[in-house]
Amino acid sequence: MDIGVAAENRANEKRVVLRPDELKEIASNHNVFVEKGAGSGIGIEDSAYKKVGANIADREKVYACPLVVRVKEPNESEFKMMRHGSAVMCMLHLPGSPALQNLLKKYKITSIAMECIKDDLGRRKIEALYQTGYLAMGKGFELWGRDASKAVVKIMGYGNLAFGAIQCAARKFAKVEILNKKDFKEMQKHIPGTDILVNAINWPMEKRGKELLVTRDMLKLFKKGSVILDLISNPEGQSPIETTHPTYLGDISYEVDGIIHASCWGWPGLDPVGISRRYSIQIAPILKEIADRGLDNLPEYVEKATFNGGA
Repeated sequence: MDIGVAAENRANEKRVVLRPDELKEIASNHNVFVEKGAGSGIGIEDSAYKKVGANIADREKVYACPLVVRVKEPNESEFKMMRHGSAVMCMLHLPGSPALQNLLKKYKITSIAMECIKDDLGRRKIEALYQTGYLAMGKGFELWGRDASKAVVKIMGYGNLAFGAIQCAARKFAKVEILNKKDFKEMQKHIPGTDILVNAINWPMEKRGKELLVTRDMLKLFKKGSVILDLISNPEGQSPIETTHPTYLGDISYEVDGIIHASCWGWPGLDPVGISRRYSIQIAPILKEIADRGLDNLPEYVEKATFNGGA
């Protein structure tokens, strides 16, 4: 199979989806085309990919492959370069993104959502949830700009994302309080005195755009300069926090009524070296199985994560 390994193109995004170490076995049996400079953000030269048997190619050649692999979803200009019936494998988060679903249908692209590839117990096989929480919490302290040990941090949720944030905050000796479902209904009571509020809730689809836990009017309950940190980065209008919208690594925060907001669409990119290594190790064996079997004979666990845009 011809496989295209695409470079990321968002501002300050330095990750690469596959490193030479993990790509070596795949490249020994398949034609792999790595976009020129794809690994430069984390110090991997094109020559390192050549040494393991991959080909260095321009964007057009990479996106012409039957299967294109990258970290984040392509934009429309990249979809235009893909052939009808080809496939893209990346982080997609389709349920909350009808615009992306429409692009996949428009260009008749099959997608494999990496975040939906799960094992027999329903656990994600490609993830950096704990790391996301930890990295985002660190950025939250940076945005707050004061002694972290003096901060009052309140974290909404208690999954793997929240656990990363909890450990980061605890290691900086901040005062940490975990808010659960019962507390969500009384946010007016919990906001006062909070320096950093962290949203780590996987907000149900049926509540998105219909139910809010923190409204704009509640911002007056925060002290000026407090931080709202959204780890989920729901699409605009779908967060339980009314005033959040997605931000990016190149422009990670904004202010509303004197309250700093950060809701990065790509928090793991704050550690491009570590996360590239983690994802590459997780992705490579799955990609090898897909390549060996072919797109018409996907393993069942991958088929469950597939959206056929041409259907």
